[in-house]
Amino acid sequence: MMAFEYQMLWLMTLLFLFAWVPTSYAKFISFGWKWVASNREPMKDKEMVDWGKRAERAYSNLKDYFPGYIVAILLLGITNHFDVTTAWASGIYVAARILHYFFYVIGNSTLRAIAFIISMSANIYLLIKTLP
Repeated sequence: MMAFEYQMLWLMTLLFLFAWVPTSYAKFISFGWKWVASNREPMKDKEMVDWGKRAERAYSNLKDYFPGYIVAILLLGITNHFDVTTAWASGIYVAARILHYFFYVIGNSTLRAIAFIISMSANIYLLIKTLP
């Protein structure tokens, strides 16, 4: 059976692969299908809905921080450093990143910040565990 940490990496990858959908939907309802299928030149007097802007920033944030998690999990696996604490930390990271995305989109900056701090703390812990 696959290690729990790899399962969490799989789940994060799945989130990463589909996290663009809310932004694309927001662009569709804000600008229409023709614009979404085009080269996306800015439209005068039209803006994307607010939750769509937040979803776009949430996805950008995910793209910025996901590589650090990937490296931590792969290094832990390669060096055979998985243990109970890395399983907990990887689960906490994934849960916090999902919550971060959700709170970002709905506009709750306090809970978003808490989720971010928790996820980054878990990721830093995982990276520290890779050290000899």
